Amino acid sequence: MRLERILAVLMLVVNRRRISAAELADKMEVSVRTVYRDIETLCQAGFPIVAHQGAGGGFAVMAGYRLDRNALTFEEIASVISALKGMTKTLDDARLGTTLEKYTSLLTDKEKETARFWQERLVIDMNPWGADGAMKRKVALIREALQKEVTLRFAYTSNNRMTTDREVEPMTLLLKGAAWYLYAYCPLRGDFRMFRLSRMTHVVVTDHPFERREHAGLEEKDLEQMWNSGSRTVTMVLRFAPEARARAEEFFGMEEGQSGEDGFLTVVQTYPEDEWVYGFLLSFGDQVEILEPERLRVLIRDRAERICKMYGK
Repeated sequence: MRLERILAVLMLVVNRRRISAAELADKMEVSVRTVYRDIETLCQAGFPIVAHQGAGGGFAVMAGYRLDRNALTFEEIASVISALKGMTKTLDDARLGTTLEKYTSLLTDKEKETARFWQERLVIDMNPWGADGAMKRKVALIREALQKEVTLRFAYTSNNRMTTDREVEPMTLLLKGAAWYLYAYCPLRGDFRMFRLSRMTHVVVTDHPFERREHAGLEEKDLEQMWNSGSRTVTMVLRFAPEARARAEEFFGMEEGQSGEDGFLTVVQTYPEDEWVYGFLLSFGDQVEILEPERLRVLIRDRAERICKMYGK
């Protein structure tokens, strides 16, 4: 732990032109006296750190010194920095800030200016609009359970709106698209399952340890097949009106549809058939027509009629 802290102190001093002992103590969550001991240890190890007295003083490294970044190119480091900045917006983890400092310290002053130029033009933020922090708290709890290798307990609401209490063995936290998922072994189902965090409530980290099961990783698994497993899928032929074309292309991708001379867009897609699909189709109102299958046409028509009756009272 002390070695990790000393390394973090070194990265902060290297990355900043000058940083005070008080700021270092605040970032490391230690006393100023401990910071001075860490700086002394670094100096004894041969790192050229100097102390500046008076107002605006602090610790700095001798001019021209920087850490060896070995075979990493500027483009590689800049890409990692951009990704880390995006992750720090998504995860409440002080270690990511330290890691960001470490990578930034590998750049020269000139390269830092160039990196800032591109960072102002590319911002990665995976939080949805209006996020209230609830998802961050869930992610933090799951990461805690993963680190401690203990089970998680929560209430889970499925596609058909059935809620069950689960206690699972967490294996992997997955960010797919704009949604978070937990891949875990579920004793209730006797198999591995994928849980969407937005459908999890009352998440609790237990004190029940477990041994990670063999072949539990996601590296060799087909995520699409896992997501569709156990669900009935439907292949839809959809015809979008010109007014809905932009929204359809944004969702499915511009290369997926077939354009007609009348401005309509025809899309063929296969999805798990559940309440999400029904709601998605209804959200387009009269701007989409389900050409196939007939069964789905009838289902959406009946729902639309019930909506009309509800508002026609």
